[in-house]
Amino acid sequence: MVVVDGVSLSVHGYLVRPESMAPDTRVSFVHFGMTELLKRRGLYTFHATALEKNGRGILIPGCSGRGKTTACLSLLRSGYRYLSDDHPFFLLENERVELLPYLLKINVTDNTVSFFPELRDTSASVLYAGVPKRYFYAEDIYPGPLKASCEAAVILFPKVINSSHSCVESLSKRKALELILPHSLLVYDAKVARREVQTLVQLVEQTACHRLHFGRDIMELPWLVTPLLGETSAARALR
Repeated sequence: MVVVDGVSLSVHGYLVRPESMAPDTRVSFVHFGMTELLKRRGLYTFHATALEKNGRGILIPGCSGRGKTTACLSLLRSGYRYLSDDHPFFLLENERVELLPYLLKINVTDNTVSFFPELRDTSASVLYAGVPKRYFYAEDIYPGPLKASCEAAVILFPKVINSSHSCVESLSKRKALELILPHSLLVYDAKVARREVQTLVQLVEQTACHRLHFGRDIMELPWLVTPLLGETSAARALR
């Protein structure tokens, strides 16, 4: 049981036999309490991968099996910088939505590992055994500076397809908002939820939103995605 007190900005919880729980389950209760408190400070999160390139942020929301983490690794190994694989934070700053990092471990299935030689060839001291997935920390395999924050520029909604080539399809703002809400909004306080929805609307308004039809050309994904970041920069310059 977890109780969030929005007045005192505190969280109280009680777990029955926590020692019998998987570590990730225990962490999820802490994460829930923390994110609910941060919402009351105007800092929100959702289920998505987040990366940055040249000061522009890209978000890839998705449920398990949609290719979210595989897409993340394809971009990360090509020079993108890591913000989060599961729970980036975002906030409204000067009428623009900024992405902030939340550097958790990256969980990978054996199928995802099979695509990337740097994962296949690494040792068990770097790629750890987990339940049900294995996991690693980005800085152990993809060394380089981690980005502190950046402006959100592109949202990709992945869908794995049986094709040799990936492609992107532009989405309307209305459709993008409809797709992103299930990955972000949990309503426990009406006032907080209202501010969160306003921030999500601004996020969708300022970004280029696309459906990513993710084929088998996994290593070629940066060639498809990076030009989208340039398009959003050009569009903003024209405003």
